[in-house]
This record gives sequence, structure tokens and C-alpha cells, in this order.
Amino acid sequence: MKDETTVSPTQLSVIMPAYNESHHIYNNLQQVCKALSGLNFELITVDDGSQDSTFEESRRAATGGCPIKSLRLDVNQGKGKALSHGFSNSSGEIIAFLDADLEIGPEHILQLWDVMRSTGAEVIIGTKVNSLNSFPFIRRVLSYMYRRLISFLFGFSLTDTQTGIKLFKREVLEFSIPRLAVSRFAFDIELLVAASRFGYQIAEYPVSVAYNREGQTGRIGLRQMFGMLVDTLGIYYRASFWRWLQPGLVTKLWMIAFAVGLFLLGIGVGKLITPLVLQPPIKQIFRIIALQFLPLRLRDWILLGIGAVLLIVSLIKLNKSILDAFARRDHGDLNGIYRRK
Repeated sequence: MKDETTVSPTQLSVIMPAYNESHHIYNNLQQVCKALSGLNFELITVDDGSQDSTFEESRRAATGGCPIKSLRLDVNQGKGKALSHGFSNSSGEIIAFLDADLEIGPEHILQLWDVMRSTGAEVIIGTKVNSLNSFPFIRRVLSYMYRRLISFLFGFSLTDTQTGIKLFKREVLEFSIPRLAVSRFAFDIELLVAASRFGYQIAEYPVSVAYNREGQTGRIGLRQMFGMLVDTLGIYYRASFWRWLQPGLVTKLWMIAFAVGLFLLGIGVGKLITPLVLQPPIKQIFRIIALQFLPLRLRDWILLGIGAVLLIVSLIKLNKSILDAFARRDHGDLNGIYRRK
């Protein structure tokens, strides 16, 4: 006989990080509960060291019968830390991330869940690209530039990684979060990189976004932009072939020797090209290619800059190619370094 007191497992855990959101957190939590009524869910708010009454307001919302669990970090540690803390206190088989300002409506959680069921993907991310017209021009430019950087560094075909609504099967976060190092704005990138590297399928779904922040960039100032860039480059290094290789001193010395040799080779080629006696039209072509129409000192610096850019870009492209080869699923051969155990 079935035990009537048995509590069915939680289907969905919605984690909402919040920082200084006291002016609307109560109403927003009520709105989320209304949108998810009828489901077996829990709503976990994580106050990330707010300086206002965000935590008290979220606890007040919990007294109205909605399954709200209010957590608090004593000091501000970043959105990523708040999400990780919320996940460690969750019990749902499906985990949703949702920003507390509700610029993205909670009804989109159900839409992302439908996509997860229909596609079988373990990760569904909302994309706001179609709603960017409502954003200030500067914010749109910054978003575009960052998307291009992410695509270039990690080879993602995803159109947007920073939208504040995402849906995960629990095992993805159980496997990925312990391996993450970033706790602030680039947390989303590191999490998606980890999920992708370990073979989880990621799908997208367009969501509508209502921009209601003050100013052209909202809460994102120069300090946040710089920190996000540093964190993103740190993620690239930790996820790169060079970090996996962990070369010893001898290998590093050989790498330095290669770079020095390449530099000297470039100088040698430049010196050889300069005195060559060529006939038109080849002479004119080489004059353009070797920048011989410029002053000698300026030409050398330009060639050096071009060489440095080519070197950096080629190394990044090489790194992506190597990772693609090693990150394939296990086929019983050398593939599958990043496969799930």
C-alpha cells in the first residue's frame, strides 16, 4: 500500500539571486508563484549581501503560502556565488535561474521547460537578441561586442549567453558547478563552457526582455566591464589546451625559443626583402606588401604589430581546433578527454 504521507519529489527549483531589490522583490516573488501555480516547485531567493531590506522582504513573501526559501550571504560575493549557494540548497530535478528584477517574465520558465522536453537538451538558455531594440544604444553595442568575443574565444554558436533565465537538468549543475572558479558576472560563461565541454546539449529559446534599469548600461559600469573581461580571459585560460597540458620548465623554454626564433625570422625576412631588385609589376606589389613606401622605423613597428596579432589569433584558433579534437565523446580511442565519468 502506498504511504499517503509520502511527499512527491520537487519537480522544479527556481533560484533568484537578489542584490538591493527590496523595492520590488515582494511583488516579484508573488508574480513568480502565480506563474508557476499548479507545479510542484520551490522558489529559492539568495540575498547577495544587500544593503537594504531585500532579505526581510523575501521572508515576508514566504509567509503568504508560496513555497519560498529565503537564503542570505553576509557579504556581496557576486551573482555566481549566489546561484551556487542557491543550488546547494535546492532539491528540484529541474533547476531554473531567474533574475530577481523580472526583466524577463517568469512565464518563460514554462516555455523553456517545454523546449527541454521536446529537444531532449539538458540546458536551455533564453536569448534576448530579438528584444534588444528596447535597450539603450550603448548597452546594445556592449552586448554585441561581448557576444562576438565569446564566439571568438570559445567557438560558441549560441546567440546570447548572458540572459538572466536558464534551465538545467540537475546533473548538469552537479557535475559542472564544483569545477567553476568565477563567482561574478562571467559565471554564466564558465558554466556554459563546462556544460559544453562535458558533452551536454545546449538549446536556445527567444524571450522578451523589459529593460528597466537607469542609465545607458544599468548596473554595468567600467569596473564591472573590466572585471568581466578579466574573468572571461581567465575562463579561456582554464578551459584551454595550455592549462590542460601544464607544460614543464623545459617545454616552456622551448616555447620561448620558438617565439624568439619566429621573431628573428620575421626580421630576417624583412631585411632580405628590402634590398631585392625586382621588375614591374612585381616590384610594385612587393613595395605594397612590405610597406616600403613608409618610413623605415614606422614600417618595422607596423610589421611587428601585424606579426603579434597574427600570432595571437593563430594560437587562439589552434587552441580551439585542438580542444575540438580532444573533447569529442569517447569512441574507444584518444577522443573523450572531457567525457563525463
